[in-house]
Amino acid sequence: MISIWLLVNLFSAFFTPLYSDEAYYTLFARSLDFGYFDHPPMIALMIRIGISVFNNEFGVRLISVIAVAVALYFIYKLAEVHNPLLFLVCIFSIFGLNVLGILALPDSPLLLFATLFFVVYKRFLAEESYANSLLLGLIIALMLYSKYHGILIIMFTLISNLKLLKSSKFYISAGLALLLFIPHILWQLNNDFVSITYHLFERSASVYKYSFTFEYLLGQMLYYGPISTVFLLFTAVTFKHSGLFEKALVWNLWGFLGFFLTSTLKGRVEVNWTFPVLIPLLIFFLKSGFMKPILEKWFYILAFPVVLLIILLRFQVIYPVFNIEVDRINDLRGHRELGKEVIEKSEGCPLVTNNYQKAGLISFYANTFVPSINVNSRRNQFNLWHSDNSLRFKKVAFVNNYMDEGVILQNKYYKDFKVTIIDSLPVMNDIVIKTELKSSSVKRGETVEIKAILSSENPAVDYHDTRNYKTRLCAGLFRENILVKEEVCPLPIDILLKGDKGEYDFRIIAPSQRGNYKIVISLNTTGLGVWSTKKTINLTVK
Repeated sequence: MISIWLLVNLFSAFFTPLYSDEAYYTLFARSLDFGYFDHPPMIALMIRIGISVFNNEFGVRLISVIAVAVALYFIYKLAEVHNPLLFLVCIFSIFGLNVLGILALPDSPLLLFATLFFVVYKRFLAEESYANSLLLGLIIALMLYSKYHGILIIMFTLISNLKLLKSSKFYISAGLALLLFIPHILWQLNNDFVSITYHLFERSASVYKYSFTFEYLLGQMLYYGPISTVFLLFTAVTFKHSGLFEKALVWNLWGFLGFFLTSTLKGRVEVNWTFPVLIPLLIFFLKSGFMKPILEKWFYILAFPVVLLIILLRFQVIYPVFNIEVDRINDLRGHRELGKEVIEKSEGCPLVTNNYQKAGLISFYANTFVPSINVNSRRNQFNLWHSDNSLRFKKVAFVNNYMDEGVILQNKYYKDFKVTIIDSLPVMNDIVIKTELKSSSVKRGETVEIKAILSSENPAVDYHDTRNYKTRLCAGLFRENILVKEEVCPLPIDILLKGDKGEYDFRIIAPSQRGNYKIVISLNTTGLGVWSTKKTINLTVK
């Protein structure tokens, strides 16, 4: 049954164009390191191994597809219940698993090493030997190198069995895991803990919205399948666990779901962040004593149309059998044509984009490295690579979807995009913006004084204005992402860096309406946009 699953996904992986995140991670794979802006390096290593064998979409996904199949094999073995047909129908009815079974995403290695963690942890509970301790430490390190969510698995497992804190063998495991993880910690240290800052602070919303929680709950139901989720959760709720191993599964299941439910108070939660809960859900589903013949029969009946729909969607992704427009499916279309067309319209100039995902796709399908200058976009790995430095003040072909000038693409899946020739590209992302003020609480109408400090390792002349593009330091007051007011420094950036040592004092009058606001200090280039290097200050008006 696992072989059937594996072959189906290898087939889909071969014929399905890359998803934008996969193309982005493929750039990681071509520049291996111990860490990246968004994630630890395991997915990059897996892609690197795959493309060394097949330098195409199949190669990008090869190891990830195998990893998910291996994980499902061990999940089935952990359940210790022999019902392969039920297991196969179940996994083919889970929408998120079918997506992950094809794509090369960090969730793939996380699922594999989280499953192996539970396999080894079960052995460790049976025998606290040195061999099991060392193996457990190795798996913990590999899990953390896959995705930071692995920390939650360790935490909830430890909570489920606090006696581990009295076990010398457990400390051997923890010590080995820490030792193996030191290269990534050092990478974070050398890069100002950029991943932690991004995930814990930069992704937080300024104001809670009920939609965050509603979308999370609805997303979980749809991601794991409207039918499968009901059966999986029912068996999880009614399952009578016994022993420390099953207790760890219970804690990880409800701990993950509860942790990310709470996280909706801070902002939007991606639906796939809870993916490791599939391990206990599938195990409880197979082990549950409630699964009597009549209930198993109803699962087959209700799951069948879902499985059929997922199979049709798989074919629709590969080849448009039906004339329907689905945004998520369209996200996988037109990439090959995009790569060819932007090369034709670039006039021989180096290509750049303003979006890291499009940079990955164009790089892959145009077979050339295309950096993102991160204008009107969030920070990402391109900020760490400083790959746009070599293009400063050069003539480039800018692939974008917002500028007025440019040659419009004929690709129907990129109808809003154009190629704009920029004669002299300004580059501002390597400027660091600092402020002494991190947050403030003021009365209505009170003046907020902010000293902005700019610094760069490059000479000031690298940031002068060009004929068409003028960059200024700005302080924008926002409420719920809506600009309320803006103060602009009149000096060009090179003059500010040279004559005023990069310092400028903003004076912003607090609005008359109480509430939570944000002051964003940024570099804005007329006609081009806002650079991703910025500083955010939380403001409370009483």
